[in-house]
Amino acid sequence: MRKYILLLCMVQAIGLTAADTAEVLVAAAPGAAFLQGEALEFTLKQPVVPPVEWTLRNWRNEVLRRESSNGGKLLLPPLPNGYYRLELSGFTGSRSFAVVPDPGNRPADPDLFFALDSAQSWLARPDNNPRRPENAFEVVSEVARRSGVQMVRDRMSWAETNPAPGRYEWTYYKTNAELLAKRGIALSGMYHDAPDWTRRNTCLPVDLTATYAFAKSAAEAFRGQMTNWEFWNEQDHGFGIESAWDYAAAFKAASLGFRAGNPEATVAVGGFAITPLLPYTDTVMKNGASEYFDIFNVHTYRPLRDFSEILKDIRAHMKRHGMEGRPIWFTETGSGMEGAGSLESFLPGIKMHSPDQELLIAEYLQKMMITMQMLGVDRDFFFVLPPYSEYGGNKDWGLMRRDYTVKPGFAAFATLVDKLGGAEPEGEIEPGEGIKGYLYRHPNGSRTLVYWSVSELDTEPVRPGLSAANRHERTFRLPQQPSPLHGTDMLGTPFTVNGTPIIATRFPAFLDDVGKLAVKTPAIAPATRKSEENATDRTIVYRTDLSSGFRLSAGKDYVDVGEDGAAFNLQVWNLSDRPKEGVITVSGGNCTGIPEKIIIPPFGKTELELTFMPVFDDDFKTELRIDGSFNGRKTTPLVIPVQGLQAMTGAGQKLEITAMHDSANWRRNASGEMEITYDEAEQAVRFHTRFPPIEDRWVYPEYTLQLPQESLKGALGIVFEMKVSDVSAVRQMLLMAVTGEDERDLHLRINAPSEEWTEHSVQFPEGFEPEKVKLLRIGLNSLASDITFLIRNVRFLYRP
Repeated sequence: MRKYILLLCMVQAIGLTAADTAEVLVAAAPGAAFLQGEALEFTLKQPVVPPVEWTLRNWRNEVLRRESSNGGKLLLPPLPNGYYRLELSGFTGSRSFAVVPDPGNRPADPDLFFALDSAQSWLARPDNNPRRPENAFEVVSEVARRSGVQMVRDRMSWAETNPAPGRYEWTYYKTNAELLAKRGIALSGMYHDAPDWTRRNTCLPVDLTATYAFAKSAAEAFRGQMTNWEFWNEQDHGFGIESAWDYAAAFKAASLGFRAGNPEATVAVGGFAITPLLPYTDTVMKNGASEYFDIFNVHTYRPLRDFSEILKDIRAHMKRHGMEGRPIWFTETGSGMEGAGSLESFLPGIKMHSPDQELLIAEYLQKMMITMQMLGVDRDFFFVLPPYSEYGGNKDWGLMRRDYTVKPGFAAFATLVDKLGGAEPEGEIEPGEGIKGYLYRHPNGSRTLVYWSVSELDTEPVRPGLSAANRHERTFRLPQQPSPLHGTDMLGTPFTVNGTPIIATRFPAFLDDVGKLAVKTPAIAPATRKSEENATDRTIVYRTDLSSGFRLSAGKDYVDVGEDGAAFNLQVWNLSDRPKEGVITVSGGNCTGIPEKIIIPPFGKTELELTFMPVFDDDFKTELRIDGSFNGRKTTPLVIPVQGLQAMTGAGQKLEITAMHDSANWRRNASGEMEITYDEAEQAVRFHTRFPPIEDRWVYPEYTLQLPQESLKGALGIVFEMKVSDVSAVRQMLLMAVTGEDERDLHLRINAPSEEWTEHSVQFPEGFEPEKVKLLRIGLNSLASDITFLIRNVRFLYRP
């Protein structure tokens, strides 16, 4: 006791009252991620009275060792792989660290499924973080190497690197590419943020030659480092205000540039953010974008329970557009299951994960990646490696903390790579009730079984308040197995099983060299086919500037045009070094102003002023479609879906849904506390929601259709009136049509609401079967912590 008091007094005397162990005890390994066999050395940044008393715990909080050490350094004895915490007497908290397998002992695997989104060129830049290491770029690169990863995803700003035509400044983007390449790590490069000189009151570029030139220069500059290129990021969501056909045109130009700069590179379409996929994605593909990419690219932050339906939806989309066989990459997959950070960090206003939340992330990461691989995904990138905070500092992302040391999720990822990297997924087995089991076969013929007990993470939607405290222990037996079996827990620590029932917990574990086991559901084989060369002239690209007569939908996937038509400017770009001569045709209505012949110089364009009068079908729909043939070869099309909402609402039969005016018929569905009442003065249902400080504020009240009288069979769309308390607080507004058979929901964006009553019309897209709808959700995502909206006069529209 006297020794402890003397130590504490000394600490207080040098200004370290209640000092944090994580701040004063520095690991010798970058990121506190030691490789197996490295000396486990730690240095005390502050002088203390020796001897220093320390306690070593494993990730289950079990005490492994208690000792005293003299001097300013601690040297631990060798430890097995795993995740650990060191506590110092007289200090608060702990210094956590990982011991992971040395990736140098494994052969390189450029096709490794397990990948990371490092985003380091943006997230590891200098900031106001006092604990950020001076060499943060190098630390993140080395931590990535120690995880065993073979590819990471980074980001680049086009505006920053190409501030003027012909001027390129690769700066720290090149530094990071070189740091990673030095460590044998390839890059999937992505950029957005077009410079001002390439755009015109837009997010996407309007200058397609500049788009081509930058992509070509970037591919040349990073050849051998960025082996895959993505153009743009989440263009269907928050990184673009333009239409799907505008994105398709810019993407085509960028893809041509990538391939010109590095013919060996693969090209991915920009990551689509919303799953199930929006009609926006279908419109991009109608414009021939699939002929310009090798990899279909998606992001998701949905819960584990949704993954199977997400992949079904993606494959149905790919089949519709002739893309079967293309690889599917998820270049961002992250967890919202743990909720907002529950602890205050050393940075004012920035929340951080609790130890319980860190374990939830580790559990999610392994379960997510294994599930994705079994579903036939070709590569998955976990979001994100370095520290990152969003939503006012409440949402804590990153497998590294703000002091750039690793969390348990890092050890979980390294364990996945070590145990399953290079192995072929065989499929799912049935270990027992409430237990998941997946079998992998290694190149040498041996098999590894990964298993876990089903927890809330497997079954629950995204909601705050989940905890890893309940381990959900269940037991099972495996038939005819050798004894003992050697295993590895979620964070890499080895264990043995000696013929007794095996205990499964919510945390995945791995058993090596298991005997023959019956596969219940075979794994879906990943696709590998790249885009194929064909007779199409891909270098002719169409782009439009539409007049105000074309009203772009909130989903950016169609336009509303009156029957009298509207004018537009058509640009025909030639992104090749040869002159092109040809003709174009327009379908979907009557078009005036088309010349008999078009001549375009190399890397030039021809502009046409045209007028389009739509000819609608019985559903008040058509497509403005541009096709062409140049130098004897067909081009990819420009396709603009057109809807006649005014004609539809004027001519269609209407069914007023009076039951939707009864607040009792609506069900609460929000990420906050929601009240549903009837407002007599407004003759409307009022939805008021208060949100806790979580990362995502959404409110989508549910209405179950009263069948058969409210069936949507034969319906064209839905019309309703809405107003909101604060229009500036609306991030997006959606109508979700949910089918009863599989509970899949179609997301349809709605134009921004107003603080006054506004009528909104939503038309169902091509191919949708409204007769299957059993449930409607109408609501919004909020930027404010408190929001109210009202709905009235809901009508279903049917054919006349």
